[in-house]
Amino acid sequence: MKVVLLVCLGIFVCMLDSTIMNITLPAIQDNLHTSLEMSSWMLNVYTMTIAVLAIPMARFAEMFGRHKFYIVGLFIFGLGSALCGLATSGDFLIAARFIQSFGAAILIPCSMVIGIAAMPLEKRTIPLTLLGATQGLATALGPTVGGIITEKLSWHWVFYVNVPICLLAIVGAFLILTIRKESRVKSKIDWFGLLFSISAIFPLNLVLIKGNTWGWVSSLTIICYLVTAASIVLFIVAEKKSPAPMVNLSLFKDRLFTGSVVTVTTGFIFLIGVMVLLPQFLTNFQHKTELQAALLVTPVSASIFIFSNFAGLLSRKIGYTIPVMMGFGIMGIAYYLLHNLNIHSTSKEIILLCSLLGLGFSFVISSATMASTSSFEGEMLTASQGVFSMLRQVGVVLAVAIFVAGLTNNIKDRKQEVIHFAVQKLEKLDVPQSAKQKILAETKKSINKEKQSGNAHSPIITNAERQQIIDRNFQTALAAIPEGQRDTVKEQIHQKVEKQVQEDIAKIGQLVKTYGNQVATYAEKNISASFADLYKASIPFLIICCFTGIIFR
Repeated sequence: MKVVLLVCLGIFVCMLDSTIMNITLPAIQDNLHTSLEMSSWMLNVYTMTIAVLAIPMARFAEMFGRHKFYIVGLFIFGLGSALCGLATSGDFLIAARFIQSFGAAILIPCSMVIGIAAMPLEKRTIPLTLLGATQGLATALGPTVGGIITEKLSWHWVFYVNVPICLLAIVGAFLILTIRKESRVKSKIDWFGLLFSISAIFPLNLVLIKGNTWGWVSSLTIICYLVTAASIVLFIVAEKKSPAPMVNLSLFKDRLFTGSVVTVTTGFIFLIGVMVLLPQFLTNFQHKTELQAALLVTPVSASIFIFSNFAGLLSRKIGYTIPVMMGFGIMGIAYYLLHNLNIHSTSKEIILLCSLLGLGFSFVISSATMASTSSFEGEMLTASQGVFSMLRQVGVVLAVAIFVAGLTNNIKDRKQEVIHFAVQKLEKLDVPQSAKQKILAETKKSINKEKQSGNAHSPIITNAERQQIIDRNFQTALAAIPEGQRDTVKEQIHQKVEKQVQEDIAKIGQLVKTYGNQVATYAEKNISASFADLYKASIPFLIICCFTGIIFR
């Protein structure tokens, strides 16, 4: 049991860091002055590296010693975390995140294999339930921990906090694990399998991350599709012919294992789809602080922690079919509540839907984790966890790609609706035509900013323009006075004209302010609905996912 708890510690920090940056990213952006493009790589390099390297690292661990590799993974992960905290530029942080993710690519499959192998086959329910719960809990807890640490300390401590945990785990590993005489598999390295697995997964992850920027049918995207497809074919051929394959393809002949990878991939897509976007909605549209947003999504983690053990025991008693269908069904209810999400949604409503999401996911992840091992032992067990870990990370990357791309498109369409509304309102505004053009330009600029707003921030009439109007009106008024009387009334006329112009400008200003408030209110309400639209569109797919439970029958 000590071994299981030890490896749970390793997998906890790895999965925590897959989502911990989601809510702290704006603080990092401001501090390091990074672009949105660079900031996205700070997030994506982590999941992408794990997806690419999980299978080969699991294989190398089997060949050179799981326990030794686990300790090496802890050291690399801790080192990478320390370097992340010390980062002074975006490039440095991306490089440090790569080192960190390299350690995670070792830790995640090793933790699963060591924990499962520590118990006999008939008692696997205990480690499987704990490991499954740890994965889901850490993933869901990431934004909460990130928000609290960032607000109370700084974003640097989001990474520094991993260092003492890794040191503690390394000490525990030397005390608990067998280091010197652990069993190893004597085998050659499957270099072709390694090469083709990387060339298949890397372009696929790259296109998922960059597809929205490049365009889903652009030349670069098509090249990635072709490289991935060709690499998959070559990988299958290489693995069939290799005497010591990187991945034993007979894994997929096991129906339970196949069902587990389908379930975990889709389950993580729908979990991450909420954990990535909901904090943004709460901070940008409900104007919550990072800490408040983090606390509101905490019920996801709490539900996973509370119900995972029960879900694991239920799966053991009645099989995987009903728990998986129940899990996706409950997540579907959470998404139904999400489709009603708006700027007036109460904290109670947010807490309820987050609790339901965590409850549903606990059934999905517990069943998938238990089914992933089937009755495998030895090399097959290691291979199964390498593939399982890789596809779980693919699910995370898929979620970010799908939901961010969907939200971006929704917001783009909604902004066009806001601009159309602004034009209609502007046509009815009693201001000069030249001012209308300037107001519309300012409104469009404001609407297209990252955060919604319809207010024009620049003055509609500048001081120079104001003076020109006064001079023009003064000359017109003066021309109406007989020439002999102009000198005596010039000052009086100028004061009168200046006062009138000032009143006209103030009137225009009030009209523009009212117009700006109307557009801003409409923009906030309309653009915030982009989130609800996205979750509404996801409901049919969650219903379909309920039927994945049939695979386990």
